[in-house]
Amino acid sequence: MISTKYGLLEGVPGEGCTVYKGIPYARAPIGERRWRKPQPPEVWEGVFHADHYGCKSIQFGNPRDTFYKKEFYSNPAFDVPVSEDCLYLNIWVPEEARGKLPVAVYVHGGAFLGGAGSNLPFACDKLAQKGVIVVTLNYRLGALGFLCHPLLAAEGENTAGGNLGLWDQLAAITWVKENIAAFGGDADNISVFGQSAGAMSLQALAVSPRAAGLFRRMVLQSGGGYHNPLGEYRPIEQAETFGNDLLEALGLPRHAWKESEAGREAARKALWETPTEDLCTALNKALGMAFLQHKGIPYVPVVDGELIPEDGNTLIEQGKVLPISYILGCNGNDLTAAAEDPCMENSRMHKANTAYALRMTQPSYVYYFDRKLPGDEAGSFHSAELWYVFGSLKYCWRPLESEDYALSNRMLSYWSNFFKSGDPNGDGPTIWRPYTETDPYVELLK
Repeated sequence: MISTKYGLLEGVPGEGCTVYKGIPYARAPIGERRWRKPQPPEVWEGVFHADHYGCKSIQFGNPRDTFYKKEFYSNPAFDVPVSEDCLYLNIWVPEEARGKLPVAVYVHGGAFLGGAGSNLPFACDKLAQKGVIVVTLNYRLGALGFLCHPLLAAEGENTAGGNLGLWDQLAAITWVKENIAAFGGDADNISVFGQSAGAMSLQALAVSPRAAGLFRRMVLQSGGGYHNPLGEYRPIEQAETFGNDLLEALGLPRHAWKESEAGREAARKALWETPTEDLCTALNKALGMAFLQHKGIPYVPVVDGELIPEDGNTLIEQGKVLPISYILGCNGNDLTAAAEDPCMENSRMHKANTAYALRMTQPSYVYYFDRKLPGDEAGSFHSAELWYVFGSLKYCWRPLESEDYALSNRMLSYWSNFFKSGDPNGDGPTIWRPYTETDPYVELLK
């Protein structure tokens, strides 16, 4: 039994660990809390049975219709309903927990449009068995998590709302820092790691003063870097245009909210009171409009002057980044890989990672994952490394070989050592050296 700040928790047995699923880290963002920052959860009575995953955020686009259907969505045991009530986290605690254990909090990817902390690759038993408490979480996605518009502004905050998904992530990490000691974790030894949009989120937090003191190190997988080719920091004025798309999809004239108080009241009513199902229809229509107009990924972190004070690349240039250690890397056949010659030297994402590492004041380690996974011709595709980082290979449909298990064990050691001490080599010989101008070492994982 675990006693948290909000009540008693009871988990379920995992493999070599105890798992606590579906813990609310904030109040449900519904009703008047839609389009608002997360609020602390309510205290519960009795024992909370943390035996199943909580609902995931409303999803936009359908990964089940893509390459990733077979890859990550083929096992119904890991499927959960979608809901606006989605702010939950999951914790894996090693069975042989002794003393204060290091903690690693994972932020999932999915283009800020899909995904969940309960997705198939994130079975964290193997990583926990390495002596690390592992946490996964859900956060609001798409417009529900990143919409900007003047109508969303609140007194004392920025002019257009936005970045709610990032505020959710901060709330989850804060919950962990405040409660993890009850699970045997060290609140002063928290790391964060994320992939794709999760890495982009974390790098945004790395330039935010609001994240200072919450974690000591960071792993950015296929989504970090200086002038990241997956997407730059979006000015809030540009982001507001997507809010206008949504109002139009809700049946409101594009700028009627500017013309009168009655128009503003009608728009606010539509934003806050439209039922979830109808809102999702409008959100998907607005999403289609955004893609047709070639606006890029519609919903991303924005420079709001509150959470992200100014353009992240400018802050990196000025050295205004959290003074923490990093692991950064990407994959051989990643999203920005050169189609004609997908090698490390031609990888825009790899170049962004090395440029970032050179600008950091603390040790930064760079990897390049290039294991060509068996079973098809996708190679070392975007997200391929997740099976190896989490050691969840037994859930993978592919005809994996002994080399895959050996690589996974190697990566499990690297990541868990880094979470423990900031050095992926642990107490062993120094194999993986920090990336520096005089020693531009890259650990090749294949």
